Amino acid sequence: MKCWHCNSEVIWGGDHDYEDYGMEGEGIVSNLSCSKCSAFYECYLPIEEEKKCSCEKCRNEVYEICMCNPVINT
Repeated sequence: MKCWHCNSEVIWGGDHDYEDYGMEGEGIVSNLSCSKCSAFYECYLPIEEEKKCSCEKCRNEVYEICMCNPVINT
């Protein structure tokens, strides 16, 4: 990944849970810093709960979309 300010490589500093930052929900906070300038980045990635289809044919299997009718998002 390149620094937005100087286009140098950024260095990964570590990952933390949302809980470590006092945030609600599940997710990962990654911190990165630029190898040249003093830019610092925090990237937030929420982890969503699995969605289950509510139609009888899918039988509540874990799908992001209904397998019976892909047009219907659950």
